[in-house]
Amino acid sequence: MQNIWEGIKNYYITLGKNYHVNPIIFLGIHVIATPLFILSTAWILKNYRQKKSLLFPVVTALLIFNAANLYLAFFGKQIPWWIYAFLIITTTVSGFYSYTKIRKKIKSPNNNHLHHKNKSTQK
Repeated sequence: MQNIWEGIKNYYITLGKNYHVNPIIFLGIHVIATPLFILSTAWILKNYRQKKSLLFPVVTALLIFNAANLYLAFFGKQIPWWIYAFLIITTTVSGFYSYTKIRKKIKSPNNNHLHHKNKSTQK
């Protein structure tokens, strides 16, 4: 098992050196970006419910969502075109699913349950 782990680690270290991308930074960006993206989507929903501007929360969510890809695009060198094509496709698909999930939460009939008290508890 340790040989397999060493093989995988060496493969990614070699890729990182070949393309000038540190795999630890790339992975770290993904790990950090995931909870930040969840928080930014909650911020979008909160602003929507409070009828505030969605511009800044949406831009923030988009930047966080694409942080690792932006790192690769800005710091990577000699990256094959098919990697960029793959990133565009996966970003588009996962972005679409994130968008539809957020829209579904906005359109949900239970959308207002967080900032309206339940009438049965007001008696």
